[in-house]
Amino acid sequence: MIGMMINSGQFNTQGINGLTQSQDIAGSLKVIYNQSSVILNWSSVDNVLAYIVEVSLYADFRSLFYSATVAQSTVTFTDSQASGKKRYWRWYPTLDGVTKYEPYSEVGSYWLDTALSTELVLNRNEWAFADPGNMLDSYEINHFPTSLFVKRNLYRSQERNRLGELLSEFLTVKDMVTLHFNGAQYIEMADLNELERFHNDKRTFFLACFKDGQRARPMPHVWLVQCATDPSFNMIAAGRPDLLSGQIQFEEV
Repeated sequence: MIGMMINSGQFNTQGINGLTQSQDIAGSLKVIYNQSSVILNWSSVDNVLAYIVEVSLYADFRSLFYSATVAQSTVTFTDSQASGKKRYWRWYPTLDGVTKYEPYSEVGSYWLDTALSTELVLNRNEWAFADPGNMLDSYEINHFPTSLFVKRNLYRSQERNRLGELLSEFLTVKDMVTLHFNGAQYIEMADLNELERFHNDKRTFFLACFKDGQRARPMPHVWLVQCATDPSFNMIAAGRPDLLSGQIQFEEV
């Protein structure tokens, strides 16, 4: 009986008994699609009835274009929304088809554009750059960096009220992404050469990753970005120009 199913993770929402153990960890995912048949999969959770998965064009999920209750930790559906945009998705496990067994997962994202030449698939804990004009031109960073994400709400002026005050209309949310290469997360000269090539020649490019998130469960992420600053790194040690440390910031466009 579902009501009798008890294990060490049942009360994770309250943070009482630690992390629920996953039966399976998603091993690779498409981050960029060039066709509308989308497959999402995530880390499974023991002793649950189903998963609720939600997909939206908005980072705050104020409206959904797809929602489903599925028995397994994967779902396939047709994404019929406008091409050339980022999609956001999340999931949670449930014991009864309604109540959250755990809070929502980390929000992941994917990009769909039917004009792209190919798709981008990443393995767990990989970061990559890709050229939107030629998806075969992509580069994976050799050493997995630490990262920081800052969301910015962008507004536009709409009108003035009777007091002359500006009113604003919500426009969008964009990320600033900072990758830190320090210590074991150093960057190699080959990495820097590719990063500078994308910065100087492509200007606007995809930044994508499939990384561990909440409860060490990996989720895919993608941004269409430009470098916010010029890449600048320092040698880790004298005589080792091939090993560099520092950070670089990207701005979502």
